[in-house]
Amino acid sequence: ATAVPPTSGRRRLRGRVFTVLHLAALVCYALTGILVAGPLLRMRRPAASGALPLAFGSAAVTLHFAALLAYARSFGVLPLAGVAPALSSLAFLTGLLALLVLWLTREWAIALVVSPLIVLLLLTSLSVGFGRAPANVGPRDAWFVLHVGASLLGIALLAVAFAASALYLLQHRQLKGHHFGAIFQLFPPLEQLDRLNYVALVVGFPTLTLGVAVGVGYAGFDAGVHEIGAARLGWGLAAWAVLGAVAGLRLAGRLRGRRAALGSVLGFALVVVSYATLVLLEHGPARFL
Repeated sequence: ATAVPPTSGRRRLRGRVFTVLHLAALVCYALTGILVAGPLLRMRRPAASGALPLAFGSAAVTLHFAALLAYARSFGVLPLAGVAPALSSLAFLTGLLALLVLWLTREWAIALVVSPLIVLLLLTSLSVGFGRAPANVGPRDAWFVLHVGASLLGIALLAVAFAASALYLLQHRQLKGHHFGAIFQLFPPLEQLDRLNYVALVVGFPTLTLGVAVGVGYAGFDAGVHEIGAARLGWGLAAWAVLGAVAGLRLAGRLRGRRAALGSVLGFALVVVSYATLVLLEHGPARFL
């Protein structure tokens, strides 16, 4: 029988480790959402303490970071290239931002939107499979890391803006209909949701702009668009245009409240649809990044 190289065995073991860590993080994210949704399902006022959602949210982010670290140690590259690593990194950044919001505001309702989104991203990455890490691209790796990292962070901020906007629209509907039940008690005030949407957009737009600009420069340094991929670059430009339009209108004071929430929700939906369409047209369903 052919002997298995020790390095190969260690790599398979590390592969199992980051898969298990991803699954554990997924469970904690799901439990965070369930704990926050519990009062809504029971149709009663939520408890004042949010220790359990905060604890499970913190555990989910910690386990997720450990999973990404295990991937980096196993393959020797950051989890940024390839569909599974990139989606997992996007989910981690979204979870980290949501945890920061949860910790600062003690408003747990954001988990109602963010948790299902993160669970969907993780399920997609696990179903696609992490496979082998892409080959290194030489001394310009730092540009690629900055491009993808800034782009993913910008999209994560857009996801937070989407979550705040979705909650705003639901809360606005409750107030307009004079319904003051469990949803009204659980959701943050409209002013706080509008402010969160504003901050996420204003911070997210320069971040995504940095990612797009570095991506264009990176493509210029190499063989053009083929180095980064037309779909990936097109996704970044589409997201940048949508986020820039909404953020610009917000900064100009022409978009606020319900209209700003609708703009963020529609913008996020457009980004997701355009990304999926571009990638499917260029690479087919087997490749997303």
